[in-house]
Amino acid sequence: MYWDDLAYFVCLVEKQTLTACAEEMNVQHSTVARRIEHLEQTLDVNLFDRLGKRYALTIEGERLYHQAVEVKKEMVTFQRMAIDQNVLQGKVLVSAPPVWANEVLIPALADFRQRFPDIVLALSGDVSMSNLHQREADIAIRTRRPTQEDLVIRTLGSSTYRFYAHDEYLKDTRPEQWQLIEFQANARVLTWSQTLIKQYAYTIAFSTNDLYMACHAARQKIGIALLPDFLARQYPELVTVDTINKVTITDLEATSSADNYAAAEPLQPEQLDAHSPMPLAQSYPLYLVMHPDVRRSARVRAVADWLIDCSHRLEGFA
Repeated sequence: MYWDDLAYFVCLVEKQTLTACAEEMNVQHSTVARRIEHLEQTLDVNLFDRLGKRYALTIEGERLYHQAVEVKKEMVTFQRMAIDQNVLQGKVLVSAPPVWANEVLIPALADFRQRFPDIVLALSGDVSMSNLHQREADIAIRTRRPTQEDLVIRTLGSSTYRFYAHDEYLKDTRPEQWQLIEFQANARVLTWSQTLIKQYAYTIAFSTNDLYMACHAARQKIGIALLPDFLARQYPELVTVDTINKVTITDLEATSSADNYAAAEPLQPEQLDAHSPMPLAQSYPLYLVMHPDVRRSARVRAVADWLIDCSHRLEGFA
């Protein structure tokens, strides 16, 4: 039996069609069909019922699927352990939120290349949780703590979000006409904005799922945006705003004013409603996540340490 046949089997169960599985495995759909047929002949078991284009597991296939998933995990582990263990050589896959990757990691990339010339850093801007068991990434930087108990998780620090707007927008626009720039990609930030709308009758001027777009829309005097300090503080024209009392907040007042309105813990979407206390600032933790197997690699450990150093050097990130 070819071990790769199990990977095709697991993939077809999850994708259900030859076409979807072929796209995932980057092969022709005929290759998928041939590998599944070979596996069934080798095992002398009918794994699927063919229902049009869909492949539905038989009872026998259902029993074997769960074991195949475990075998695939073990093969991935074996592959990791067989990777060339030269101390600081090879590729390390890092997945991180796009804004954090651009603002924190890219500026430090020259330093990384000087320190580790033989490590190839493969950086993916991604907000979804990469599958560390399937080695979609060696290290993931995430704004939400993963629930898998077998992962290695370290808190890098926290990023504080506040309301920011162009100083000329605030001077030229009457407070009762102030509008919000909505950021859709983060559920907690989105619900925070929606709560402000309900409680203080704000309206939306612009909506986007990209944090850079939200930031630059604020710089174009479109409205008020919820932004992380480390991004907004790069632009002196952006000032913090007290959206409750509808006044600006000076640098000296920002910390104390935020403390007055900030939640003790980051509010979750289900906690923010029309009757919730309205925070002016909230801090969200950022997590470094690894599979325990890759932690044994010297190059992965070196990259992890570098990521920690980068987060410590970032202004507006504690």
